[in-house]
Amino acid sequence: MRLKSMNVKFGLALSLALVASACQRSNEAPITGKRGDPPVAMQAVWQPGKRYLYRVESTTASEVPRKNTGKIIRADTTIGQDLAFTVTNVAPDGSRLLQMEVLAVQMETGRDDGVTLSYDSANKVMEVEDSAMINRLKKLVGLKLKFHVSPENKVTRVDGTKDLSDRMSGGTVRGVAASAMSRCFNQQFYRDIVEMGMLPKDPVKVGDTWKVSRVGSGGLKGGSVAMELTYTFRGWQRREGTNCARLDFAGTFKPNAPPPKGNQTNSPSFVRRIVDSAVPPNAEEGEITGQSWFDRELQLAVETRYQQSITTKSTTVRRARTKVDTNQAVLVESESLTNAPAAPPPSTNAPARTVTTSTTSSEQYTSIKLLDVEPLEK
Repeated sequence: MRLKSMNVKFGLALSLALVASACQRSNEAPITGKRGDPPVAMQAVWQPGKRYLYRVESTTASEVPRKNTGKIIRADTTIGQDLAFTVTNVAPDGSRLLQMEVLAVQMETGRDDGVTLSYDSANKVMEVEDSAMINRLKKLVGLKLKFHVSPENKVTRVDGTKDLSDRMSGGTVRGVAASAMSRCFNQQFYRDIVEMGMLPKDPVKVGDTWKVSRVGSGGLKGGSVAMELTYTFRGWQRREGTNCARLDFAGTFKPNAPPPKGNQTNSPSFVRRIVDSAVPPNAEEGEITGQSWFDRELQLAVETRYQQSITTKSTTVRRARTKVDTNQAVLVESESLTNAPAAPPPSTNAPARTVTTSTTSSEQYTSIKLLDVEPLEK
């Protein structure tokens, strides 16, 4: 089966995501298995000699205040990625080097008044405007990252992050669409796909639950966040003709929180970078729910889908002062403190200022699906 890029329009992205999710639930095969069945081990293993083609789609639907007026508007962003994973080396101890390549990207943004941007790297005929966003998307095609993976499928090192950073730079990209790009094109997002952290460390029976405290990708900008998740082995369910282990999960995440106790990272500097790169403190907790299907024959999760709900508060402070040698008051400073608490009242001698607090609510729907496994050409 050949990998197909997303060449369809994304209008009404959130509505379509909701309808598709509801239809999938109503048409899903029954879940089988019982508590008395033998325990099952689920260990992810990327096999050499194969090329794994994954499809990633993410829709972000936000209600944000319009600049200057404060009027709440709807902003939708849908991003697609076609990814290829290949094992390039296997060590005697079972550790391996896994290369990921971005084959194609797609993006569509829209607001209350219609579509504002549409791009598909695989569609050479479609005319697109020249913009910083489009230029950044073009540069992402062909990106390669190399993941050093332990025998337990934990990432110990990532090569190519500077190239990723360079491709994500240049030009001015702001707003909800910029946040969505940051969430979908970052090291932690890809790391989560590789590690498949939803899988249990020990064999489990149908109905078993386990809690995991780990670092993962979450929040509006996709930074590294501290997650508290509960997983449940629901049973067996057919996906694409294969009987897969169905795992459900739910929990919360807190941006800029300290790494959870017992979190396995291989470098203290990595932990510090996580804390430093996360969004500012005092962000409200986000919630996450989802499902994953593990194919025991392939030894990989063949599909994962999840929803994140996030509320972010921003406080904007505008200060004015009197010009020298005049009595004219002018705006000299404007700062936006995302997720910051309300500013304290000014002293009686402080310059006049205006404090505005706004709230952004977002729903994010993400699907990660294995489309094909190809043998590598010798």
